[in-house]
Amino acid sequence: MRYLLISVFLILFSSCKLATVKNYTRNDVSNATIHNPYFSNKKIDYVYKADINVYGKFLSGILILKKIADNKHRIVFTSQFGNTFFDIEIENNRHTVNTIVPELNRKIILNTLLKDFSLLIRENSEVIEKYSNVSYEVLKSPFNEFSNYYFYKMPEFILHRVVHATKRKEKLNIRFEEITKDQIAKKIFIDHYTIKLNIELNLLKN
Repeated sequence: MRYLLISVFLILFSSCKLATVKNYTRNDVSNATIHNPYFSNKKIDYVYKADINVYGKFLSGILILKKIADNKHRIVFTSQFGNTFFDIEIENNRHTVNTIVPELNRKIILNTLLKDFSLLIRENSEVIEKYSNVSYEVLKSPFNEFSNYYFYKMPEFILHRVVHATKRKEKLNIRFEEITKDQIAKKIFIDHYTIKLNIELNLLKN
């Protein structure tokens, strides 16, 4: 009976392991660093065509991200006719909402957008775990009560994906595609798994 209980426990524990790194090998974290270069240059205005689908409402326009200080970014989303959907500033764990349309000014939506963009522009993070396989090196970082998993393509060590998760479940996936020599992502996809919010960004200029 005791062996049966132990077997059941091991099966349950294994089945609950986060699928994000389930088939990866855990490594020593010494000398591991997390760096996201994609919005780190103060000299660049990062301009994207943005499509945001939030609870069935589709918003399309221009998204401009600008690093305006060492740890501060301004993010403005406008329609193609110049109407502002939102204008926010994020500095470390603080934010300022300069303006936002009523459709997006709902607590769950606004907080989610702030978290998404905070994660998108976060340049450096603490490494607490490290995993790898033949294609990726994965660095885990704490984020409040959650964790972020940074997937770097090897051997170039190019940031390709960030997964935001609880201990057992993925909640958000950010994917960077078509990276330029200046370390700019031409395409960015932000997909939520627990709420109806998805964002697609396509580079217009840099």
